[in-house]
Amino acid sequence: MTYVSKQTLVVLPIAFAIVMLVGVASAQSPTDVSGTWTGSTTRGAATLVLDLKQDGQKVTGTLSGAGTDDGPVTGTISGNTIRLRYDDGRETTPSLSVKGDQIEGMLSGAQLILRRTSK
Repeated sequence: MTYVSKQTLVVLPIAFAIVMLVGVASAQSPTDVSGTWTGSTTRGAATLVLDLKQDGQKVTGTLSGAGTDDGPVTGTISGNTIRLRYDDGRETTPSLSVKGDQIEGMLSGAQLILRRTSK
């Protein structure tokens, strides 16, 4: 027969509840993407610059270095995923993944990698 103390029976549920609360809190808060991001796609030699400001899950900013796609952008961030839209109503970009100071994903059939250069 296994002996389990009363303290163990009290501590385990409390520890489990703390772990669950921390997990829920981190899953709901969006990643901070404010700052200047630079990089390129696998298709071109142009340097892209994306300046972003974040307010909760809403993102606004400006894209430059993309030629005809230069201009203001808006978007949303959920967890580690960001979606941007050109302010003139053109399509939304595919979901881009944010990992620390790097944004990556596919954009117009090319791999996009941006790194944050300032906050």
